[in-house]
Amino acid sequence: MNTKTLTYINVVLIIAVVVLFGMQISNGCCKKENEKKDERKEEVVPILEVEENIIPKTEGIVKVAYVNSDTVAKYYQFSKDITAKLKEKQGAAEYKLKSLYEKYEKERIAFEKEAPVMSQSEMQRKAQEIGLMEQDIMQKEQKLSAKLSQAEVEITNDYVYKTNDFMQEIGASLGYDYVMSYRVGGPMLYANPSLDITKEVVEKLNEVYKKSKEKKQPSK
Repeated sequence: MNTKTLTYINVVLIIAVVVLFGMQISNGCCKKENEKKDERKEEVVPILEVEENIIPKTEGIVKVAYVNSDTVAKYYQFSKDITAKLKEKQGAAEYKLKSLYEKYEKERIAFEKEAPVMSQSEMQRKAQEIGLMEQDIMQKEQKLSAKLSQAEVEITNDYVYKTNDFMQEIGASLGYDYVMSYRVGGPMLYANPSLDITKEVVEKLNEVYKKSKEKKQPSK
């Protein structure tokens, strides 16, 4: 039986006690109130019966546990894999931009050295080329940044949805009704350590993730 149900029953019982207590006082003051008291009793009983029928009856105890999300992210292989994948994509984008910037800097420095001996038309042409190189680098940087952000969203969503599917399977197999997430600075301010199943969940997640990867691998 949950807390809301108990609170609701307590409120109904308190109201009933107050009503019955008032009827007893009225009975001692005046005999004519007996009929009204009987009517009140007849009214109170069915009300309590109706309210009890409305209140849902919970069978058994609700099993709740939690996992430390920071620990899961550290030891969950799927989390490690997507982190490595994102770093690889970020590193490739940075390397590409770095090579473009190095080429641009080389051309710019050479232009500054050669400018005093260049004709006016040559200076204008070279300055225009370097300006276009700079614009091209800025455009490519924006495109790479947008592409990297999109890849991060897709990879993260894949991780979230697949892990959620894994947790549905794991939570049911462990027999829990609710498995919550806890982390320092998160919305859950306190969690009883006896309800911490992080280690068990990490082991299960890694098992399920490993099986899902094996299914994707082509048979030899």
